[in-house]
Formats: sequence, C-alpha cells, structure tokens
Amino acid sequence: MRRRKSSIGQLISTLVFLVMSIWLASAARAFYVDGQSIKAILVGFGSILAFVATFRFQIQKFVNDRKKIK
Repeated sequence: MRRRKSSIGQLISTLVFLVMSIWLASAARAFYVDGQSIKAILVGFGSILAFVATFRFQIQKFVNDRKKIK
C-alpha cells in the first residue's frame, strides 16, 4: 500500500478542523441547555461539517477510487 505524503500545512488544517468541530459541539450543547434551539441546531450542523472536513482527503480518495471502478 502506497503512503501519501502530507505537508505540514495539511496536517495543521486537519487538526484545526478537528478541534473546531469539538469546540462547536460543546457550544451547540451550551446553546441547547440555554434553550436556544435554533442556534444549537445551526452550530451543531457546523460542528458536523467541520468534523467531516477533518476527513476530506480520505473522502476524496474514496470517491476517486469509486470513479476508477466504473
């Protein structure tokens, strides 16, 4: 299996996406506890998107591999 080289910038941005998704999830929970449901949903959605962005290179590889099969 071939290992893909990652730059320091890619590793840093991946770590930032992961940390931000955790931070946004805790903020969404705080909004929900305070009774601000709409804010909680929107911030929670942002948390999910940031978490998915953490795996953007793996998703890209998966999609490219599926395209090659067809």
